[in-house]
Amino acid sequence: MKPGLFRALFFPPADNVSLGEKALSGLAAFGGIGMIMLVSSLFLQPRDLPWVVASMGASAVLLFAVPLGPLSQPWPFAGGHLISGLIGVTVAKLIPEPVTAAAVAVSLAIFVMYVSRCLHPPGGATALTVVVGGDSIHALGYQYLATPVLLNVLVMLGWALLINNLFPNRYYPNTLKKIRETPEIGEDRVAAELSIRRDDLEYALREMNEYVDVSREDLSRIFALSATHARRRRMGEILCGEIMTRKVVSAEYGDKVEDLWKLMGEHQIRSIPVLDHRRQVIGIVTIADFLNQVKGEDGRPLAQRLRAFLKPAAGLKTDKPEYAGHVMTTPVVTVRDDQHILDLFPIFYEKGIHHLPVVNEKGELVGMLTPKNLLAALHADMRGDPE
Repeated sequence: MKPGLFRALFFPPADNVSLGEKALSGLAAFGGIGMIMLVSSLFLQPRDLPWVVASMGASAVLLFAVPLGPLSQPWPFAGGHLISGLIGVTVAKLIPEPVTAAAVAVSLAIFVMYVSRCLHPPGGATALTVVVGGDSIHALGYQYLATPVLLNVLVMLGWALLINNLFPNRYYPNTLKKIRETPEIGEDRVAAELSIRRDDLEYALREMNEYVDVSREDLSRIFALSATHARRRRMGEILCGEIMTRKVVSAEYGDKVEDLWKLMGEHQIRSIPVLDHRRQVIGIVTIADFLNQVKGEDGRPLAQRLRAFLKPAAGLKTDKPEYAGHVMTTPVVTVRDDQHILDLFPIFYEKGIHHLPVVNEKGELVGMLTPKNLLAALHADMRGDPE
């Protein structure tokens, strides 16, 4: 045997999970199993508790250590236990001989979970428990599916939904991220970088003809992040602060809209960030904000409507916006000066934002970015210019 082959076969490489994340998984399992023990003790004798809690202990590993895995999702978890429990009870009634019944129950549970798309390894333990468990488990019959299996499933699932969504770096189920927000890197960008589409992933998984414990969405994210990292390596560390426009014309909440329009004309700019007394960005005024105020058709030319809007009201009362704070867009999308310029692509070209304030670590405005800044940086990078 070649040196190192034994280690390669039986010792996996180090993972990338932090120690804190591992500790959180253990503490989450502590709470889940504690509640399961308490609930199950209401229906079973103490000597029979290990049979039931054993399968839930295995589920705890999946739900709290790998909550994004396909085997850990709500339907595989709930369906796997309930379907396997139903199979176990039925087989135990039909086959009194325990050895044969145990083998039939587990093998049939695996097959049915597979075709029902709820493959959950601890479900095999649930089916086995009914067959080889104690008298109190046998006496429950089909009631075993409701108490304790269904009740335990509800308790564990509720705890998993709570604990896995309580912390910012976790979410559960794995489809929640797609519902909550637009992916940072979409599948179209994956296709552009690697020419890999969803149907290509489907083909590869079919060719492998084995169960892979990773979702298609996670595979897409892995490919996309890898492509972005490779592109960043090719481009080098070009930060937003290096390409931004540093001399920024800004305004305050109480500045008159007429003055803002004049500033845009004088400096040939199309946007002005609005700041508070700490130089924090609280809004942004763009040409579009002015046009939105005069887009209503009243028979007058656009220029005339715009002049009427910009003209200050004669009296103390007015029915139109007079100040920057009245017309500004808020909240404002900003970027940090120490972010890589690759972060600008989804903002400019997917979100459709064209004027991007740049802030420092304190949140203070330090510059502005537009697609023109980004294109100039990319052009210089392709030419090999030092700047």
